[in-house]
Amino acid sequence: MTRRVLGILLLAVAGVSLAILSEAPYAATPPNRALIRLSWRAYSEQVQACRRLTPEELERLPIHMRQEEVCERTILPYRLLVSIDGTAVTNILVRSGGAREDRPLYVFHELPVAPGPHRLTIRFEREGEGETRDAAEPIPEREARETPPRLALDEVVVLGDRAVIVVTYDEEQRRLHVLAGREAGS
Repeated sequence: MTRRVLGILLLAVAGVSLAILSEAPYAATPPNRALIRLSWRAYSEQVQACRRLTPEELERLPIHMRQEEVCERTILPYRLLVSIDGTAVTNILVRSGGAREDRPLYVFHELPVAPGPHRLTIRFEREGEGETRDAAEPIPEREARETPPRLALDEVVVLGDRAVIVVTYDEEQRRLHVLAGREAGS
């Protein structure tokens, strides 16, 4: 009986403590800071590179694996360039996901800035040249949704204290755009 009463009392104290702590204020972004968040998914061009195997390479392969020509499929990466107020802050190569790099490309970056107006310049450009596709294969559905080879955004954004704005890709309009911001922690 004493254990049961002690257990109920402990449970009540834990519940009241949880309720009190859930009301404690929390700010995800420190004061005098704002955040520019880049977040989108892109589908790049799928290319195929083929080459003929040399007689020596063919000889090293088991008979059932011998093909005169081998082909590799890859998804072309994109270069992400971001400048804030004329200063380059990001220059990275965005590759597709998956072990064989055959998944969509994902961009997710958070750039802390001071509150106030900022000129935001973003370029998202496909790297590499497309190679000949195998005409015998149907064009996959994903190629119909391919992201354009070049996307750009050049805007002045005004961020309040602890504000967050999101830059994303609109698949219907096929362009980058800024979503209305919100205050961090709200």
